[in-house]
Amino acid sequence: MLNRHPRIGLSDETYFFYYVYQRRRVFGDLADAANRRRLIASYGATQRMHRLKIDLPRLNERLLAEGTSYPAFFATILQFYAEAHGKVRPGEKTPHHAWNVETLLEWYPGGRVIHLVRDPRDVCASLFSVPWGRKTATANAELWVNLTESADLGQGNPRFCRVRYEDVVAEPEQVMRNLCDFIGETYDPAMLSTSPVSTADQPWFLRSHDALSKDRLGAWRGRLSANDVSLIESTAGPLMQKLGYQLTQGPASAGLRFKGRLQSRLEDLKERVLRAPRLWYFWMQPRNLAAEEKWIDR
Repeated sequence: MLNRHPRIGLSDETYFFYYVYQRRRVFGDLADAANRRRLIASYGATQRMHRLKIDLPRLNERLLAEGTSYPAFFATILQFYAEAHGKVRPGEKTPHHAWNVETLLEWYPGGRVIHLVRDPRDVCASLFSVPWGRKTATANAELWVNLTESADLGQGNPRFCRVRYEDVVAEPEQVMRNLCDFIGETYDPAMLSTSPVSTADQPWFLRSHDALSKDRLGAWRGRLSANDVSLIESTAGPLMQKLGYQLTQGPASAGLRFKGRLQSRLEDLKERVLRAPRLWYFWMQPRNLAAEEKWIDR
């Protein structure tokens, strides 16, 4: 919706902090042009960059000239993307960058961070239906708590704003007007339009361009078992209540909580085994981003 604003160009998910900033030990000081060239070659080879559908050779020239630090490198990518779409205000929306809210606020004193939060029961129900989601309620609820609490570190900063998905659906125009005030832009009705996209390669990308629907609010009621709901509420209950989400069940029994934690730990163990090739790349060939990405996308 923000991307439909005539002045705002939001890049697709870059996972910059995972692919780049977490490997700064090997890419080195970007004030050195040789280090910039190595990073440009490694990161530019990933599908993440190719999915942006921008002129990568021209972007690489800009990065070589302007990407002299990690904040500047990231900002150059986003600014180039916005300009390529005729926009002047850049932005980005990688969900896992919630872990880096404090860093982003520090890097960009003129920037704004908007954290979109959703009822974890609906989040968990959604994650059950996508290939990268965990398969147990406790594991998905723990991820929701982890990301939400990390983003919460931005609270108190006037450049941080939290928005509930449910409020966006219920009062989209008012919420978008408020967000425009927050980021210093004039509200534009185009933000509430729909944008058919024929290039999306997965159904969940297509759904993000659909019109808002209240049918998606509380959809978990028909998709989650009573035990799943109880486990989610037991795991995330205090944070849910803090954010205005009402609990529907009493505390899960000790036996059910134990079973949920056991399933989550077993899933963690399985994930570590499956991640072994990716971890090998991360530690042994950290610059070979394209090869590691193939394992991530398997």
